[in-house]
Amino acid sequence: MKFLKYITLFAAVAMMAASCKNDVEVVEISSPDKFIAPVIGGCSDVIVNANNSNVESVIFNWKPAYFGLPVQILYSVYLKSGETTSLVGTSFSTSFSISKGDLNGVVINGLGVPANETTLVNAYVTAIINGTENYEPIKSELSNSFSVTTFAASLRWYHLCGEFNGWTIGEAPIFWETTGGSNEYTCMVDFTRAEGNEGATHSYFKVTAEQNWSADNWGYNFLTPSWDCPEQGDSNLSVPLDEGNIFQVTVNTAVMTIDKKNIGKSLGIIGTFNDWAADAPFNYNSSESAWLSEPIEFAADGKFKIRVDGSWNTAFGTDGVDSSVITGGVEVSVGAGDIPVPGAGTYIIKLHANRTPFVVEFVKQ
Repeated sequence: MKFLKYITLFAAVAMMAASCKNDVEVVEISSPDKFIAPVIGGCSDVIVNANNSNVESVIFNWKPAYFGLPVQILYSVYLKSGETTSLVGTSFSTSFSISKGDLNGVVINGLGVPANETTLVNAYVTAIINGTENYEPIKSELSNSFSVTTFAASLRWYHLCGEFNGWTIGEAPIFWETTGGSNEYTCMVDFTRAEGNEGATHSYFKVTAEQNWSADNWGYNFLTPSWDCPEQGDSNLSVPLDEGNIFQVTVNTAVMTIDKKNIGKSLGIIGTFNDWAADAPFNYNSSESAWLSEPIEFAADGKFKIRVDGSWNTAFGTDGVDSSVITGGVEVSVGAGDIPVPGAGTYIIKLHANRTPFVVEFVKQ
């Protein structure tokens, strides 16, 4: 157990009382074994479809927790399917409302349920005194089982804008939802600052809803990063350049978080065109939201791979699956086989690393 005795509020007042030898009653929260957990109400079956996803909501209600004193309580609502749980959202009141579209994303992305399927889930809620971390949250019992029927929503998108593209909002690169209705968006970007990284410790950016600043745009004041961002007056997010300049960032709009994964410092292309001897440059083009090679001449049986930092430790190849979204493109992933070109000729190889899965496109010259 993380707590040792009681959680005592107004410790400073108690110390002053002791030092002055005044007979002051110290106000204490109940001992943890006397905490009263919240009680979540029943939930009805949910069917999500294209007609109701954005106009109807699901509301979770519960009876309040009790800690022995009137305190501000932070509640967190979860869904559970089998052994898998996923956060739905948080609230300071005894209810939480979520659109059916966003709930669809929690079930698909968080619980791993495919689109257009029905699954049984339970809900529960946890409670913790806001601002404290020295004991475990108290948890309600599971709600009754209820079904959620998911649907395949259309893919949505957001944009990134920052020092890497000179804050040119009109050309802010687009990045797509991983699957329709998942609420998760990811892309791999070179965050090298437009004027260069010399003397800079971070590269700053924001997530934007559109290619203009009048639409919604989010920094760390709206998106909670999983890493430390230096605070700024304009709340820009940032990546630390001492880790590298290529990062994969993932935004989850259901819980308003952003994560980063350090990829490396360079991408290159290697293959039959250069006898697999060295990597040709592969550069990020923010205005095209893609990575582009220089024109490369291939023979009819030409093949290649895309590598990170000139190493085979991270090399993108293909299992031969044609892209359903990029005409003539093929899906690529780390560890897959060599990527064949469509035929003899000179091509610019374009990597769309702003969608799931990544896609390679062949632009014939």
